Amino acid sequence: MRTLRRRMPRYAVVALAVLCLVLAGPPLARRIAFAVETGRQDANIAALVELSKHDKMSVLFREVAKAVKPAVVVVHVKQKVAYESMPMPQMDDFMRRFFGDDTPGRFRRKTPQPQQPRQEFYRRGLGSGVIVNADKGYVLTNWHVVRDADAVEVALHDGRKCQAEWVRTDKQTDLAVLKIKPDRLMEAPLGDSDTMDVGDWVLAIGAPEGLPQTVTAGIISAKGRTTGRGGYENYLQTDAAINHGNSGGPLVNMRGQVIGINTAIVSRTGVNEGIGLSIPSNMVKNIMRQLIDSGEVVRGYLGVAIQNVDQGLAKSFDLPNTDGALVASVGKDTPAEKAGLQDGDFIVAVDGKPVKNVNELRNRVAAVKPNTTVDVRVYRGGKKKTLKVTIGQQPADFSSALGGETPGGGDDRTASRFGLKVVTMGDQHAEKFGLDSSLEGVVVLEVAPGSDAADKGIQPGDIITHVRGKKIASAGAFTRALAPENAQKGVRLRIRDRQGGTRYVFITPETK
Repeated sequence: MRTLRRRMPRYAVVALAVLCLVLAGPPLARRIAFAVETGRQDANIAALVELSKHDKMSVLFREVAKAVKPAVVVVHVKQKVAYESMPMPQMDDFMRRFFGDDTPGRFRRKTPQPQQPRQEFYRRGLGSGVIVNADKGYVLTNWHVVRDADAVEVALHDGRKCQAEWVRTDKQTDLAVLKIKPDRLMEAPLGDSDTMDVGDWVLAIGAPEGLPQTVTAGIISAKGRTTGRGGYENYLQTDAAINHGNSGGPLVNMRGQVIGINTAIVSRTGVNEGIGLSIPSNMVKNIMRQLIDSGEVVRGYLGVAIQNVDQGLAKSFDLPNTDGALVASVGKDTPAEKAGLQDGDFIVAVDGKPVKNVNELRNRVAAVKPNTTVDVRVYRGGKKKTLKVTIGQQPADFSSALGGETPGGGDDRTASRFGLKVVTMGDQHAEKFGLDSSLEGVVVLEVAPGSDAADKGIQPGDIITHVRGKKIASAGAFTRALAPENAQKGVRLRIRDRQGGTRYVFITPETK
């Protein structure tokens, strides 16, 4: 008993301690956990501070932005728009139908009023630009930024504003050169866009949504992009954010060089979705020089209609691959005709430089100074051939050279295996499709949905002029051309569409 009485105070202390822990346990545990978490976060921050000393990309981006931003400007445009007040005699007639001669006074037609004076207002817009020559005051931007502008004002990085002394543009590449007073300007040099590759870091600088000096970062996502909207295109694609207002601003590499002029985005929503397009600087240099020197752009001209080829066409022409551009037709009295180029020639190089497709050939020829003689390498009949071509000057009403020939009649049903129903050219069908009845060949009446012919874009009203490289003048000749056993693996057709364009297609029959 005496021992128990001696131990009672100890049990009381332990019990009291346990009771305290029970009552204060959860809050205390939370405090302990928080202290551990805080300690861990402090350790992480300390580690990041140490790691940041090795962060080279942030330092690089920062220095590139500092170097280029003073050369980036905001381009403000004003366009005067005139309109006239429109009288509304329809309202008089409307009220008279309901009220007759009792039309309320305020709606009655009064004596004719003199013609209202023309009213005017200014439509305003903005884009971006970059100074590329501080000594001369040359600024690059987009054609679509300054088109139809009556006044162009350039806002510099330090807040100064100056009027453009002149504006010269090239719609086909969407480029414009402005000249401003060369007073304390900073420039960004043009770099070599050909040295850029997919994955290279770039910065886009401009005034998206009117927010000047905005910098976004990304990489080169692809090269040689086209949109199919016409003009001369060879875009660099980037995922650096580009939005409305960025147009005309620079895309720069990590050396602070302008390697592109931002011009468009590909987007379903109209805002940045990570697909921006920029005109490469090497194309810009040529256009800029011509605009400054003469105020206009002169392009080289070959005088051929050209197309890309697929594997079927390449095999039918005995070509090693699909890299190049197929001559669908040669215009009369053109540099191509004078040099001996022929329909069916496959152009693979111009002036010693290989071409991969139609767009690359167009850009390559356009960049050649007129009256310059260049080597054009082609495949003809499966063999290589080099022709000397004196490049001409692209006419103002430039369009591809097109051809055509003379008549026949009859009906052809055997072509149905290839998904086609054709007839010999005649006055009846020429009138139906708006064709020249003097042309020779067969007219496509129907194309089977889902057939290879439909997939290759053949349409009713197209004229098939050649099968397997030979002219055809009737539906019977067309049938015979499809009869050989080796034709059952597919045939090459030469087609003239209703607009006069010519092209080759390779189609295969249905397999049963």
